[in-house]
Amino acid sequence: MMMKSESPIEPVRGTRDWHPVDALRLSRLEAMLLDRFGRAGYQRLQISILEPTELHERKSGAGIVAKLFEVANAGGRVCLRPELTAGIVEAFTQAEPMPKLPWRVSQSGPVFRQEESKRTDRLREFHQVGVERIGDGGPSADAEVIWLAYWALAETGITDATIRIGHVGLILELLSKSGLPPSATSALVERLSTAAAEGRNVASMESSLDQLSGWLQTAEPGEIPSQMDRSDDAGIDRLFRTLVPVVTGRRSGPDIIHRLRSKWALGHSLATVLTKVRSQIHELAELRGPATTVLARLTERFETVAPDSVVALRSLIGALGDYGVDLDRIELDLGFGRGIGFYSQVVFELIVPTNDGPIEVCGGGRYDGLAQVLGSDRDDRGVGFAFGLERLDDLLKTRDSLTYEPGEHGFIIVAATPELIPIAAKLVTSMRRDQQKILFEPTLRYDDAVNASDPDESLHIIEVRDQLDRTDCLRVYNVWTGHESTCKPGQWKDLPAGDSSGSWNENEGTS
Repeated sequence: MMMKSESPIEPVRGTRDWHPVDALRLSRLEAMLLDRFGRAGYQRLQISILEPTELHERKSGAGIVAKLFEVANAGGRVCLRPELTAGIVEAFTQAEPMPKLPWRVSQSGPVFRQEESKRTDRLREFHQVGVERIGDGGPSADAEVIWLAYWALAETGITDATIRIGHVGLILELLSKSGLPPSATSALVERLSTAAAEGRNVASMESSLDQLSGWLQTAEPGEIPSQMDRSDDAGIDRLFRTLVPVVTGRRSGPDIIHRLRSKWALGHSLATVLTKVRSQIHELAELRGPATTVLARLTERFETVAPDSVVALRSLIGALGDYGVDLDRIELDLGFGRGIGFYSQVVFELIVPTNDGPIEVCGGGRYDGLAQVLGSDRDDRGVGFAFGLERLDDLLKTRDSLTYEPGEHGFIIVAATPELIPIAAKLVTSMRRDQQKILFEPTLRYDDAVNASDPDESLHIIEVRDQLDRTDCLRVYNVWTGHESTCKPGQWKDLPAGDSSGSWNENEGTS
């Protein structure tokens, strides 16, 4: 009687298994990127996957905090890391002795984010590979990091990417000089952070300004905007306690709004400020296009109201030109509010065109102040980026431009007859000691091995035909070229990847 089989266990939604061939390809891509980072002086760092939840609540924007995977029974509030930067900065603040500045480090590994979408292509576990430059600032440091990302991508064979640059510091500088109460500015920044996480730009702030302006002038005491009311949850509590602690304390979302309303002057002057800010935000959202064109318009309109940010952007574009970046490949988008709850100044993405539309493969920016938020008195300046490894790999598979090193290919060794299996085994152990990748298939026939050969897995198939001290005791098939030759032990060290000759010189490579 057959026992009833158990029901299958479904994989966790948003996760993906990588089988050997795919895992090998992914690891080679990862190694290539880390190698290029290393050439620029960025040394690899390894940080824990488990992190304190508060590490991200203190600084990360709403788009990250809302997606944390918290771990139960972990002896405190612990989460799986949702990104790499905060953990690296925390490692910097704890390192003894203090690292030499600027601290250039690279990192790769899995990150985890809750995704409510039912789409199967939205991963909740994915890999990031990137760098952080901590302990200095200015356009020259930003330019090195942006160039490094752009160059590393080009090294994979993708040379048609666009560098999309925004500057959240411009938005913050504009708001800080607007005359709005600091608590209002913080609230607007948080709203923009949420909007940016949902793929919207700074124009989304216009509706918030309209809502606040109308409410301040018409609302009855005790009334709060319905949109803010609906957004009240534990997340808004945590974020507002961090962003506006003087105002909020431990109040809930509605309490925050009531408190703000009671502290603001509800007269004509505030309405005027809100109208002016709304107009400026609308103008910023429209500033998008080629770097040189947008810089000219930005300088004309905003240099007097946000001089520091305008000068910094102009210097950054000049520095990227000094690195040899084609300025036609740079797009300035001043409505680009990526990570405004996290980043403090320049932000950027690498955008690659595809038949299905543009795809972002890398993103980053400057996050000055993060170390201070984490409780450190060390230099709190930093800038970095991360590639989404799976997304980049998927893109590369659609192109024929893959140029990163495929890594060392191995050998498949077979025996011509059962009697030669022990002799083939001796050759296998000898070659493995010589640090070669060897797959031993003692029962597989040579013709079958040739027919099943895969250039992604092996470069040569070697058949042991005789005692190893005999001339031409090995028959060698080149998987890439399809050519066959003969040699004896020791000569396999000299097998070229593209050999097209019919035989080997018996006097070459003997041992």
